[in-house]
Amino acid sequence: MIVNYIKIAFRNQMKNKLFSIINICGMAIGLASCLLITLFVWDEWQFDRHHPDGDRTYRVYNITSREGVESYLPILPYPFASYMQKDFPEIESTLRILDTYEEQLFEHGDKRIMEGAGLIAEPTFFDMLSVRVTDGDQRTALEKPNSVVLSTTLAKKYFRDKSPLGESIKIDGQLRQVTAVFADVTHHFHLKVNYVISMSTTNWSTRMENNWERQQIFTYLKLRPGTDASALETKFKPFVEKYAYPTILEKGLSYVPHLQNIKDIHLKSSNFEWEIAQRGDAQSIYILTATAIMILVIACLNFVNLSTARAIRRIKEVGVRKTAGAHRSQLIFQFIAESMFFTLLSLILAVVMAELALPSLNNIIEKQLALPNQPIYLASTVLFCLVLGAAAGSYPAFYLSHFRPALALTKKNETMHGSSVFRQSLVILQFMLSFLLITGAWIVLSQNELINTKNLGFNKEQVIVVPLRNPQLRNQEATKAKYMEDPNVLNATIGFGLPGDIVAGDGVINPITKANLPSSLFCVDFDYINTMGMKIVAGRDFSHKFSTDSSEAFIINETAARTFGIGTPEEAVGKPLDWNRWDNGKVKHGKVVGVVQDFHFKSLREKLTPVVIQIYPQASWKLAARIKSENVAETITHFKKTYESLDPEWTFSYSFLDQNFDAMYKSEQRLGKLLSVFTFLAIAVACLGLFGLVEYSVGQRAKEISIRKIFGASVNSLLIMLTRKYFLLVMVAFVVIVPVSYIAAQIWLSNFAYHITLGPWMYLKACGLILLVTGFTVSFQSLKAAWANPTHNLRNE
Repeated sequence: MIVNYIKIAFRNQMKNKLFSIINICGMAIGLASCLLITLFVWDEWQFDRHHPDGDRTYRVYNITSREGVESYLPILPYPFASYMQKDFPEIESTLRILDTYEEQLFEHGDKRIMEGAGLIAEPTFFDMLSVRVTDGDQRTALEKPNSVVLSTTLAKKYFRDKSPLGESIKIDGQLRQVTAVFADVTHHFHLKVNYVISMSTTNWSTRMENNWERQQIFTYLKLRPGTDASALETKFKPFVEKYAYPTILEKGLSYVPHLQNIKDIHLKSSNFEWEIAQRGDAQSIYILTATAIMILVIACLNFVNLSTARAIRRIKEVGVRKTAGAHRSQLIFQFIAESMFFTLLSLILAVVMAELALPSLNNIIEKQLALPNQPIYLASTVLFCLVLGAAAGSYPAFYLSHFRPALALTKKNETMHGSSVFRQSLVILQFMLSFLLITGAWIVLSQNELINTKNLGFNKEQVIVVPLRNPQLRNQEATKAKYMEDPNVLNATIGFGLPGDIVAGDGVINPITKANLPSSLFCVDFDYINTMGMKIVAGRDFSHKFSTDSSEAFIINETAARTFGIGTPEEAVGKPLDWNRWDNGKVKHGKVVGVVQDFHFKSLREKLTPVVIQIYPQASWKLAARIKSENVAETITHFKKTYESLDPEWTFSYSFLDQNFDAMYKSEQRLGKLLSVFTFLAIAVACLGLFGLVEYSVGQRAKEISIRKIFGASVNSLLIMLTRKYFLLVMVAFVVIVPVSYIAAQIWLSNFAYHITLGPWMYLKACGLILLVTGFTVSFQSLKAAWANPTHNLRNE
């Protein structure tokens, strides 16, 4: 029986090749899109699922407030871990991690290589984060000072096949002893780590044990089995009020700790500052999942629509089968089996499409995804398609099988009116989903355009950044002059605090009121403002003409003038400020000599905050040089030669300033590209279905069109008659879906402090696009019918 049904299904589809192609291709595109999105979503969802105690392993983060501005920080003061362990018996163990941030020079034998992804951590690192030690004792590997644990890849790179245990390797000029080797971490681990240095190597335990202000340590907790994390979290505010607030409140700082499960770090840290984890974006995952569902729904609606439209052509078949004794259940089974058969054909085509598209997808998302070939995945996919085929074919099956034999054989087609209304409803739903995808993609792309084109208050283009070491920092002006010998170098500065990079956050003091003024601190040289392309709006820039600038001058931004309560930018010039120096603990007494235009040194998700800029070469360590856009390769070669001549002990490395900002918005840029691609595919699927429906509709009205032409109807009037229904359906879908789209867009845009404004023009453009695509799709078949010779359709009457 099954074989007979398949034969009948195949013969029916061969008789209606156009409908078959549209159905199979539409469903295949939908399934291929769903497969690709599912691969990406599943890969993102796998982060940190491998930790055995993941359900009770948490990272602590702070919601920090300075002058009413909130920031989400995954870093805490050093004392948190030890004091929490002492005060909360619910905590089984703690872990503190410090990031090295920059690459370190590894030296062993004849090898001298800059290595990244380094951490400084406590001995509980391997137990808390389930990193597998393959050689050595994980319990003691990070106990002693100057200990380092290497990944398998690094161990082989420097020691080949020899066990490195007990061997020494020089890191950043200091000898470290290799105490263990760990297996390379999976790419689904939120931390990139190639080596770990023992925390006891640093002096943090003595220098920072009672410092509740400086936030720089990543702190993890493992709770005891059965502990209620939410209940524990409620105890954190009284905890900081007891230990930290007596110190930090007087400095205008407050924070409240919260728990973040380790499984949530990758997807739910997109708004965290100073994050070192590999960041994804949960909202992007939700949006792409919804996109996959919508594309699949559109494909299924196409199938239902076209199958129902073709039902009238199979009514006689139903009548003959029922007259011959077929039961309704048999007919239902036959039609559902046909649907499942063609869904499986679509799946085969979808797999081919997905395989061909994977390289392009991997290029966009910067991953190496591949279609799974494990039996469980293959069986699940096939089962899903069978269920999908059964669901998509259910309505046509039940609809076709309900006709009475007499009605079916006498071609009483007035009963098809209900089917027509049903099909129109499905078309409206298709238009609604298409409109939602188009507006969503348009809004994401518009926000990305704002990010790329917004005036940041400085010029981030063509700025090369080079980390410097002590030999080049002893005489910074001479070092800078050496790099500027190349005529392609326009300006250069050496400082600490570049836009998109690490800045200090200890703020300054109002010497009159003694109030602490929270702010971000930039330690720079005399050429910083000019090199960065910033604009002075009041006062002046730093200048060598004023001998006191290096010891007494401050430049603030407009937000600082307003937040500090010292008046307009013009009024702020000359106002006194104090700062507790880092080097000797003394107070720097100075005044504001200039006010710079507000500039975005953080993500556009964050509001502008007060900025204080000062001359302080002791903290400077990065060269930033603005270069010409021509001869970039030659300029980089000059920088490399200069670096090696000034500091032959270290390896030259560089980056471009705009790369820091691109990294901030990687998830949004990726989402925009993916939405654009899959929205196009969704529209293509919808158009395929619409094309099939119009072809069917025109075929049903072929004789009517011919009679109208004989009685003098023009091509234009026939075109309007055949297409106006679809334009009306577009407008109905537009009116219904606009509020939904607007609310969804506002929720997504609320993640950004600076975002586009949603106006009617954006929605009208989307509606115009759908009308244009619909018009083109519908008009093709309609014009073909309107131009046809009437005698061809009437000759059999």
